[in-house]
Amino acid sequence: MDAIKILIIDDEKVIREGVERALSGRGSTVSKAENGERGIEMMSEETFHIVLLDLMMPGIDGFGVLKWIKENEPHIQVIVITGFATVSKAVTAMKQGAFDFVGKPFTPDYIRIVVDRAVEKISLRAETRKLRAERTLSLEAIQNEQSRLKTVFSCMVEAVIITDVNGIIVHHNPAAIKLLEIQTDPVIGKPLSDSIQDANAVKMVEEAIAKSIVVTREFTPGTISRKYLRANCSPVKDRSGNVLGSVTAFEDISTHKEIDRMKSDFVAMVAHELKSPLASIEQMIYALQTDCEYESLNSCRSLHTRMTVRTKDLLRLIDNLLNLSKLESGTVVFNLEPIKGNDIIKDIVEIATPQAEGKNITIKYTPCAQDWWFNVDYDHIRTAFMNIVSNAVKYTPDGGTLEITTFLNGGLANLSVKDSGIGIDAKDLQHIFDRFFRVKGKATRHITGSGLGLSLVKEVVEAHQGYIEVSSTPNVGTTFILSFPLTAPAETQEELQQ
Repeated sequence: MDAIKILIIDDEKVIREGVERALSGRGSTVSKAENGERGIEMMSEETFHIVLLDLMMPGIDGFGVLKWIKENEPHIQVIVITGFATVSKAVTAMKQGAFDFVGKPFTPDYIRIVVDRAVEKISLRAETRKLRAERTLSLEAIQNEQSRLKTVFSCMVEAVIITDVNGIIVHHNPAAIKLLEIQTDPVIGKPLSDSIQDANAVKMVEEAIAKSIVVTREFTPGTISRKYLRANCSPVKDRSGNVLGSVTAFEDISTHKEIDRMKSDFVAMVAHELKSPLASIEQMIYALQTDCEYESLNSCRSLHTRMTVRTKDLLRLIDNLLNLSKLESGTVVFNLEPIKGNDIIKDIVEIATPQAEGKNITIKYTPCAQDWWFNVDYDHIRTAFMNIVSNAVKYTPDGGTLEITTFLNGGLANLSVKDSGIGIDAKDLQHIFDRFFRVKGKATRHITGSGLGLSLVKEVVEAHQGYIEVSSTPNVGTTFILSFPLTAPAETQEELQQ
């Protein structure tokens, strides 16, 4: 087929340009429209295959454009662009014919994945049209095409089951046995209900055949598979319009559901993490404005200090979100320079000491006897180290200890941070670097956090060709070891220092 032509309709310039950058260099032609009116005008003048459409626009909104497309250019695959707060509207748009949606903010990789799925659907449609046109070929050509179609059918990832008008299975591909976990053998020649033990699936096929319509259903894990599946059942008709049977395709959408869950968790987490400090700041400002009795008896300095702390919490959350976004998109520029390791650790210890003293936690810093240097971006490494040390203090009960040690081994500089905190259970240990993941339990119930700190640490460490190890015992403590290549052999480090 010809090169894919993509149209981006969004009133935000940064979104239009961001999507264009994500899709550039992929063999597609990308055009942009700043509003719905211009988008419709461009679609009237030339042919587009895919439209990325913002729902919330002045003038003709996304729903108006979607309606125009379905009435005038139904072949176009529409991908809705929407914010987290309007996910329900995106779902409504999909019910009205949109192919998929992408939530803001999105990553370049994710927008490419969604567009690739739309391209694949367009290609399959083109292939179907081609096969229909080739029905007039000679018998030999038809046989060759049938062989090709059989090969494609067998290689499809989606599970496909074909039934006759009575619900008897007449054909299926290998993926159907695996994805649907069918135990009966053989399958062909038996009722669908013998192979799929789910009444809703059987009713879906019956409805498609009886009403001669396309029926779509979603099946949760534990119904017809351990996966989350979306099924599309279409009636098969002859030239006279008589229904001969049905074709049902089952698609594994477990990953999509997990992404949706992560989006929901993200919204809930950000709402909570922003609301709590903002509420505290609002109360403090109110107290200052109303000259409350407490403040008339006490210095306002403590209130200002608390406001500053809560404001810094918000800024830290925002910085982590921005840094992770930049690291993921590859737009971070690292300004590498030789840094004396013990100096940056000493600086981190001094910053963390007041936080530790507030909980009566003792920090023991044992620097390496030998000076060492490593080639890093100072600000990013300092942020990563601060996250590790701050976490250790946060998850260590009052009166605990924190041991920070640096040592050289095998050409690597190593930073060890060992606490006497609550520890991490083995089942949670493998997920602590996942974004937005937070250990849930009685001991962590009153400890705030976004679940982004350790994700950021891992990204920064690996970007500097380093690696991170962690070991933990519940109710005993946790140890993190961050390792980085030394910038020079030990015998030349004094020269670097000078």
